Amino acid sequence: MVSSNLDTIRRMNPFIDVVRFTPNEKAYYRRSLGPLLVAVPLMVGVVWLIEAYRDDWPFALLAAIALLPVLPMAWAMKQYVDYFKACDEWERLIELYGICIAVLVVGLGYFGLGLLGLMALVSLDGTLLALLMLPAISLTYVVGKIIGRSRHG
Repeated sequence: MVSSNLDTIRRMNPFIDVVRFTPNEKAYYRRSLGPLLVAVPLMVGVVWLIEAYRDDWPFALLAAIALLPVLPMAWAMKQYVDYFKACDEWERLIELYGICIAVLVVGLGYFGLGLLGLMALVSLDGTLLALLMLPAISLTYVVGKIIGRSRHG
């Protein structure tokens, strides 16, 4: 009875597969939560430390402190590589859709912004662009993954 109700819901709502996670995905999201929970407060702490001691500490120490949030982000990316290695063929196809669409769309967007900046049609803040690249790729990856699932789900 329950199974037939779920089948009816799936036929009525083709997007249900978009929010259904495989066991491999669930494990990946659990494992990647730790690095992200470390990265956010670390970024706040790094900003506070740099602002408070910018004039007192040597540049090399300040640079090392400023780069500390890269470590948990690298840890999160390692979790993704481990997840990808554990994927079956179908999951890898979906992941490749997500990755390809994300990199191509964000790359094209950044290229367009670069052209507008080169022609002095917009004023660009390179620091902000560099800081937003990883979140832009990550968010666009989710859209790409949804497209991949809708085509091959």
